[in-house]
Amino acid sequence: MTRAGQPVSRAAAVRALDRALIDDVGIPSSVLMEHASHGVADAVAAWWAPRPSPRTLIVCGPGNNGGDGYAVARHLALRGWAVRALPLLPPTSPECVTMHGVAAALDLVGPMETPDLVIDAVFGTGQRAPLALPALPNFGGAPVVALDVPTGIDADTGTRLAPFPAATVVVTIGRLKPCCFLDAPPFALVDIGLEWRATPPEAVFVNSTPWIPVVPVNANKWRRGHVAVRAGTADKAGAAVLACLGALRGGAGLVTLLIERSAWSRLGALPPEVMVADPGAPPAFDVLVAGPGLGRTADAELRALWSDHVAPAVFDADAIRALNGAPSPHPRIITPHAGEAAHLLREDWRSLEGDRFATAARLSAIATTIYKGACPIVTGEPLAVLRGGTPALGAGGSGDLLAGLTGALLANHAAGEGRALTRADTDAVALAAAWLHQAAARGCPVGATITEIGARIPGVRAGP
Repeated sequence: MTRAGQPVSRAAAVRALDRALIDDVGIPSSVLMEHASHGVADAVAAWWAPRPSPRTLIVCGPGNNGGDGYAVARHLALRGWAVRALPLLPPTSPECVTMHGVAAALDLVGPMETPDLVIDAVFGTGQRAPLALPALPNFGGAPVVALDVPTGIDADTGTRLAPFPAATVVVTIGRLKPCCFLDAPPFALVDIGLEWRATPPEAVFVNSTPWIPVVPVNANKWRRGHVAVRAGTADKAGAAVLACLGALRGGAGLVTLLIERSAWSRLGALPPEVMVADPGAPPAFDVLVAGPGLGRTADAELRALWSDHVAPAVFDADAIRALNGAPSPHPRIITPHAGEAAHLLREDWRSLEGDRFATAARLSAIATTIYKGACPIVTGEPLAVLRGGTPALGAGGSGDLLAGLTGALLANHAAGEGRALTRADTDAVALAAAWLHQAAARGCPVGATITEIGARIPGVRAGP
């Protein structure tokens, strides 16, 4: 199942592709800069429309990012915009010197008071710590469009290198960079022809509906699959309820909650479609979902299930904390947030969040992974990254819903295939689940409950 989407690569890889166009194909760097700046001007104008043309200040650095800025000034001026390009640092790269000279000849270089819009063309992919910036002009609260990479932000990790006014939107060039998905603002991509050579990216940005398991119109409950949910305790029964809700809304034909009898009296919110059984005597099932609200008293049981149970399984929350980081020989999906990833990888969560793409790649050695966050990353070849959800998902129970949803899609697929699932199968199912989870929440305001978001899943899956 090929992953489609816009390629995401680190700064060095993008620079290498850019250099290959110059050295191997023979396209002069000035031509690439002209092509890029024209695309940036188009993207900025499209983003600003339909408002009247703004008074625009472009702050330019010394290298090729600054050269792009001077060229963008010319293209926007040709559209009738009032533009000034301000050298924040003197031009040093040959291309920047040339584009600065052209802009100066057109009387586009100089300061501007009280701009309506600021374009940040100071530093691009080459910025590294320590980063020293000169004094900035007063932007007056104007929105900031970052050209390629926001100044003061590491392109690969999103780490802040220096203070700079936050970008309102990023117009990135050639390929998306990891920083676009690390608490970054909305973005647009300008294509400059880097894809002439098939060079695998580190990840793809999945911005359209991925493959989702197909359930035949004549499917019965067995064909849709039976999900067993090992979750919940007397004081965390809600997590079990939400995981079961995710499995139901995700399309499982049968759902059984495996929970100690001492907690059964706390299950008043459990949907009537869910069966309840003692975990010591589980029924036959197609897929296991384990962990939501389970606590740490079942660690030994969970470790045995991870290593020995043949059925496909989704491990979430406390089930992840029961593991020691060793892979299972059987089909597995894990859904860690940063804290749970830190447990598996034996590393501080802050350092793991400092490079989420590298962390996801490390988790991939354990199992198919949905690395949760504002922009979830799903393991596979290549990694897949999503964005476009809502802060409504930043609430207790969101991960429980995702775990159940993932189990349902895994059951749909496993019951229909009639064969042992491969790593490619679990990778594809994980991407489908993460995408549906985000898509169901899109448009939901903060304060929408996880139950309400879950109710949207069937409609999103069915499509328009």
